[in-house]
Formats: sequence, C-alpha cells, structure tokens
Amino acid sequence: MRRTAVYLAALATASALTGAFAAPAVAQEEPTATAPSTSESAPPSSSAAPTSSSSTAPSSSAPESKPPVKQDAPVERAQVEISVALDKETYQTDDEIHFTFKVTNVGSTTAKGLWVSPSYDPTDLYVPYEPGWGPLTGSNPGLDLEPGKTFVLHGTGQVRDVEQDTVVLRGVMFDATHFGVGEFSTKANVVKAPGHAEGTVYGDKNGNGKFDAGEALAGAKLTLRYVNSNGGGTHSATSDEHGHIVFDVPGASYYLGGEVVDGWLIPFRIVRIGAHTQLDVRGAPPLNGALKASMAFTQDSYKPGELAHVTVTLSNSGPIPLTGITASCNRIGDPYILSGRGPGWGELAADGVTIAPGETRTIDVSETVPQAAFNRGIVVASCDFGYDEVDIDNHAQAHDQAAVPGAKAVVEGNVGVFDDQGQVKDGLAGVKVVLVSDQHCPVVGERTTDAKGHFEFLDVAPGPQFHLYLQPPDGWKIKYENPMWVSVYGPPENHYPYRIDVEKGDAPVPGVPATPADCTATNPTSTTGAAGGTGGGQSSGSGLASTGVEAYGLGALALIALALGGGLVLGARRRRHSA
Repeated sequence: MRRTAVYLAALATASALTGAFAAPAVAQEEPTATAPSTSESAPPSSSAAPTSSSSTAPSSSAPESKPPVKQDAPVERAQVEISVALDKETYQTDDEIHFTFKVTNVGSTTAKGLWVSPSYDPTDLYVPYEPGWGPLTGSNPGLDLEPGKTFVLHGTGQVRDVEQDTVVLRGVMFDATHFGVGEFSTKANVVKAPGHAEGTVYGDKNGNGKFDAGEALAGAKLTLRYVNSNGGGTHSATSDEHGHIVFDVPGASYYLGGEVVDGWLIPFRIVRIGAHTQLDVRGAPPLNGALKASMAFTQDSYKPGELAHVTVTLSNSGPIPLTGITASCNRIGDPYILSGRGPGWGELAADGVTIAPGETRTIDVSETVPQAAFNRGIVVASCDFGYDEVDIDNHAQAHDQAAVPGAKAVVEGNVGVFDDQGQVKDGLAGVKVVLVSDQHCPVVGERTTDAKGHFEFLDVAPGPQFHLYLQPPDGWKIKYENPMWVSVYGPPENHYPYRIDVEKGDAPVPGVPATPADCTATNPTSTTGAAGGTGGGQSSGSGLASTGVEAYGLGALALIALALGGGLVLGARRRRHSA
C-alpha cells in the first residue's frame, strides 16, 4: 500500500498570503459511486499558532502625544495534516479503485469550509461527482473541522485514461477563504485488462428487437468511447460483409451508439468489455413521426416531497413495432423539473418499452416532487421519447405541470435612462406598470413608478407565466419589449430588479387583458399559483426577456448562465444503461 502524508501549516501572518495556492474551479463529473465517511479524534498539535506582538505606548518625552495606530490582528489560518492511500499498488483498467483520505486539524483554531480541488490530467484518478469527495466536494459550505479532530473519507474512482500506465490521486485542499492549506498525492501502476468483443451489427427492419435473416449490416462503422475520457480513448471498427464486428480494446466500460449509421439509429448504451464479450448491435429504423406522446399529472397540486404520479400516453401510427422507447427528461437541468430517472419510471428509464403498430399505451410513472418546486410554484414533467439518445430532434415531445402552492415572490424594477454601468441616470416617474399572469384572472396588480422610476410588487405567488405591461407618460416609449416577460420565483430575498430602458418618442401602448366578471373587483397583489393538470402538449422553453430588458445582480447572472448552459447540459445528460 502506498501512502503519502503531506503537512502544510498556514502561517498566521500577512506574509503567509504570498504563499497561498490559487483555487481552481471545481469540475463536475458524472455520478456513480458511494463514499461513506467517518470522524475520529486526534491529539492536538503541541505547536500553538503565532500571536501578534503588542503595541508600545508612545514616550512621555515626545513633543506631541498621538494615540497608537491600531493594528488588525493577523488571520489565524487552519493548520491541517493530510494523508491519502490507495488500496492496491497495481490496478487493471477495469478495476474500481478504492482510496482513503484523512485530514486532521493539528492547529488551535477551527478549520472552516475545507474542500478539495483534485487534478484532472489524463493520469489522474476519475472520482465521480456524486458522491465523489462528499462534504469536501466544494466550498459551499465545505467541511468545518474542530482542533484535534480527524475526518476520514472512503472514496472510489476509476482510471481516467486506459492508455496510461499510472494512476495518480492528487490535489490541493483549500479553506473557506480559498487559501491553500495542504496538498496530497499518491499513485499506483495500471495494466491493461484483456478486452475482446465481437458480434453482429443489424438493421431491425421488422422492429422486433432481434436479429433476423437478411438484417445484417455490412460496412457499418461503430465507435467505442471510454466512459471516463474527455474526448480521447476512442476505438473504431467496421463490420464485414456478414455484419460481423470485432473490438480488441483494454478491458473497461465504454459508450456505444447515440449516432445514426447508414440511416439506422444506434441507441446509446454503456457496454463493459471483458476478455470474451458478446456484442450484438441493433440499428432501429427512423421514427418518421409515428410516435406521439403526452403527459398529465394525476393531481392539480402537490407538496414538496410528495410522490407525484404522471400518466404517460404513447401511440404508434406506424406499420412496425417501436421497440426500446425510452424517456429523456429535464435536459436543461432545472431543479423543479422531474428527472425521469429512478424506479418509478420503470422501463422508460431502463431498456425501454414496446409500442405495437396502431397501439396507444398508457404508463403510470412516479417521482418525488423536488424541494425546488416550492419556490417556483410548480412542478414540471418535460420529456422526449424515442430511441435512447439518438436522433433527438425527431423524438416525441411532451410536458405538463402542476401547482406547488405556498411560496411568495417579489417583482421589482426601475424604469428610466441608464448609464454605461447600468445605473439609473434618469428615472421616469408616472409609468403605469401592470403585472399580468396567464391565469383565469390575469391582472395581478398595478403600480405607478415613483420619482426615481422604481416599482415593486410584493407577495406574488410564483407558478404562472408573468408579463409586465408598461404604459409610460406622453412623450416617452419603452425602448425594447412591451409587454415584457418576467421570471417570478421565491424566496422574496432572492429576487433581482429588472432594468427597463425608455427613450423619447411615442409608441402604441399595449392593452391590458380584460378581467373576467367572476374575478374580484380590486386588483390583488398576489396570485393563487399555477393551475395544474393542463394536459399533454409539446414542450416550450421559457426563455429570457428579449434584448434590452436587462436584470442586474447575482440572480440575473445565474439566470443567464442557466439559459446558456442548457445546450451543454443536453449533451451531458446521458443515462448510464449497462449492456
């Protein structure tokens, strides 16, 4: 067993800051394994942290008496000792690698917000994001460790690059201030496990999910991609005239499929290649619009943590069975949308279901309502259905939502002319601002901007789609979109103000939707939440407000990042189906 123990004591003087490690961003990797952890006591360090020297009073003989300059006490940094060990000296490429990581607080002050930033070179150990490094995964909040205490993490990982002959576990530990308090490193040898796979590539013309005479595909090029590699670790092979294909690769797990080969859809899956692996590869015919889908929650409203049931309806208007239809949900990764994973989704989250020609099939799926649905006011099911992760653009789309009532939100903004830094240069008073939802009683409330161009709606219930209808005084017009879409969600303290630009001139004023007679006579200042059970339909993303309607603050940056990141998430959210 190889062990490396590294001890770094962070000095408690200002000069220690020059030796701080730079804190890199923590990369997030795909989840797989568990990482239990324990705490144990360790004897406190005999060395005390340095203390600042006391100030000396000025001499009485001085011609002028001045009070001493007060010196800030130096920051007392955490003092920790780190050790890390792998459970073997040599691994095969297909092994699960177990490690033990220990950190002991040998100082006299609590180590606040400890977290680990591992290295990501090709030789470095691949540690899945969940559970990964447990409470040491990131700085929010990180791990607090009292003096004399030891934290132990038992983790697992895999070889990152099967072509390397060494695996290294190394990184830097930081505290809550992103000050480097210690490094660690250990390594082991890697040998290639034997890996041989062969089988038949076929086009499933009759849709029965099996290889039949006359279905062999000659000249089909397929590629294996090692699961832990970032773009590398690929191995390609081409089938012969009989559809026979052979792969000789290091034994490990690989991605296969998720691509169209010679017009056939090769569903995505993970295959584990050993010394003798049978590997038959099915190509499905294109859907050609034969599959239709809808989804409907079985209740109008839910509470966070409650088990929600959704009725999925799939129909096949084509001439052959559709075999192996799966669901892919929440591609954008919003936390209030059901994931589409877990036992409640049955075969739709595993090997897929079969829809016979002319059949309409209903499937009950279930999943716990996420906590994040409360502040959004809704829980959403948004999925596409088809062959797993291939030809996604032609999958059948479906969505539904249900209310999760109880949260409150704030809609706030400033109307006026803004400077280059986004600050209000001239606020416009007297602008009528009407908050409108997509519910039966549309008008939520009405405000008029004050002398600084400011307006605010309190106690708004999130869930519906909201727009602001803006009616400026004569001689002014809204520079960009009017009415403008606004994102409304709780809690109230997390809202961000909207920036609404105006300019001199005249423009048509949008008409506010009429209030039905059965709505209250006075405009309320809050809504009752989104109506649920809206029935099936094609998903439609709710984008950001159009150019010129800008929000400022951290919340706005988060919203923009979410929208831009949706495309990246889409490519990363492949489920791990084992062959």
